[in-house]
Amino acid sequence: MSACTIVEGVLDGYNGTIFAYGQTGSGKTFTMEGPDIYDNETRGIIPRMMGGLFEGLINASETCEFSLKVCYLEIYLERIQDLLNPGKQNLVIKEDRTKGIFIKDATEVFVGSPEEML
Repeated sequence: MSACTIVEGVLDGYNGTIFAYGQTGSGKTFTMEGPDIYDNETRGIIPRMMGGLFEGLINASETCEFSLKVCYLEIYLERIQDLLNPGKQNLVIKEDRTKGIFIKDATEVFVGSPEEML
């Protein structure tokens, strides 16, 4: 599944996740962020997806209402760390009938532009 498919699903109202997995030094951060997140040629998956999300929101029907929030997490040595609030470490995966699967106490931030997401 490509990142474009994830963006389309989010615009249809589903949660979207991109998961980068690999050994230390294998290029996960390079792939996700790219060497320059502001350069259209070299930016990675995250900045490209953010641009795609907001392009889709701009082109959506005026009868649709969207709210978009993000969280950034790192899983290392089977521990989940909140990258928006580094003091929150060893977070726990939970499941709820209403919320579905989620990370308890993860920081979620509402955003209104691609720049706010970066």
